[in-house]
Amino acid sequence: MDYKIKDVKMKDEFKICPSCGYKDGFHSMFKKESGITKWLFICPSCHEVFNIGFTV
Repeated sequence: MDYKIKDVKMKDEFKICPSCGYKDGFHSMFKKESGITKWLFICPSCHEVFNIGFTV
């Protein structure tokens, strides 16, 4: 599956999709890069993938 990860600077909360305006939160995904596991968020409506800087 091809997708581009969009970096987002989180303010007080990250609930509304900045791409399509969907208002009911996100699905999670994890991606390992260079030994770091990134916690990414997928919009259930438009399927854009976002990185708010969380790692696990």
